[in-house]
Amino acid sequence: MNSMMLKSVRTTVSSTQAMTSVSANRGRIVHSARTPCKVQARRRVTTTAALSKEIISTDAAPAALGPYSQAVKVGSTLYCSGCLGLIPETMAFVDDTVEGQTEQAMKNMGEILAAAGGSHASIVKTTILLDEIADFKAVNEIYGKYFPEAPPARSTFAVKQLPLSAKIEIECIAHIE
Repeated sequence: MNSMMLKSVRTTVSSTQAMTSVSANRGRIVHSARTPCKVQARRRVTTTAALSKEIISTDAAPAALGPYSQAVKVGSTLYCSGCLGLIPETMAFVDDTVEGQTEQAMKNMGEILAAAGGSHASIVKTTILLDEIADFKAVNEIYGKYFPEAPPARSTFAVKQLPLSAKIEIECIAHIE
C-alpha cells in the first residue's frame, strides 16, 4: 500500500476519543489491522509521512541509562521513557522506599514534560512497573496527587526486576500542542 495513503484520524468511537490509524481501501475506512471501524466523527487528518521525530532531553531529569531518549515527540504526541526515582545530579535513588521513589519519578517525569512544553495535565496514558504489587496502594496515594482531575488511562504491572533494582518505573504518553 502506498505510504502516502496512510493517515492518522482522530475519531469518536463508542463515546471514547482515540487515535486510530486508518487507510483508504476502495472507498472504505478500515483499521490498519484490517478490521472494520465505525467512524462517528472526524476531527483532524494529518499525513503520517509529514510527521517528524523530535528528541526531548533535559538535564533537570536523570540521563537515560542506555541507548534511548528521555522522550520523543512526534506531532503533538510525546512518548516519555520510563522514569525512575533517581536524583538527576547524583544518579542515586532518592531513598529506598517506594513512596520516595514514586515521588521522585513523578518529579523527573514533570521535568521531561516541561522540556517538551507540557505538564502532568498533558498525560493521556501511563504505565507503572512495580517490583512488588503490594506497593500498589502506596503508589496510588502519591500518584493521585499529580492528577486531581481527569486522571490519565493507566496500566500497572509487577515485574521481576527493574533497572538498578528500582522499586518503581513510570512511563507516559502525553498530548502536547
